[in-house]
Amino acid sequence: MAKAATKRKPRRVPDRPSLGISLAREQCYVCWMSAPDNPPRLRKSAVRMRKEHHDYLVELERKGILFGAGPFRDEHGNRVGVGMLIIRASSTRAAKRIANAEPYTKAGQRVMTVTPWQRNEGCLSLSIRFADGEMSLDDRTWTLTPKD
Repeated sequence: MAKAATKRKPRRVPDRPSLGISLAREQCYVCWMSAPDNPPRLRKSAVRMRKEHHDYLVELERKGILFGAGPFRDEHGNRVGVGMLIIRASSTRAAKRIANAEPYTKAGQRVMTVTPWQRNEGCLSLSIRFADGEMSLDDRTWTLTPKD
């Protein structure tokens, strides 16, 4: 009889001093997407694949798993390679499972390489102006509208 799997809490990396500086580390995984040499023929339309890919990323985002995602593009919008995801997971094994469930990867259209990464430094500026109905994140601003 198979033993039931127990849900494990994500491991927090201990806060260790580095040159006398305390770092608030977060264990993440960078999932590098590349194109395979001989991808199989798609069984779904390109529009359907794109929607499934987008829906999968939105699901990861809503669960708090997705740290960031996007294609590699230069300042002119030209593609340079495929893209990457940065995700939060409890282990490398879990990160690989999440990465390989991405629809393009699952369909053999991409190859995913998972690299452990610890976020130690960086910043994020968030401002919500309720009176103006605006939210700013770093240098981008959105107008907030209530859901009906």
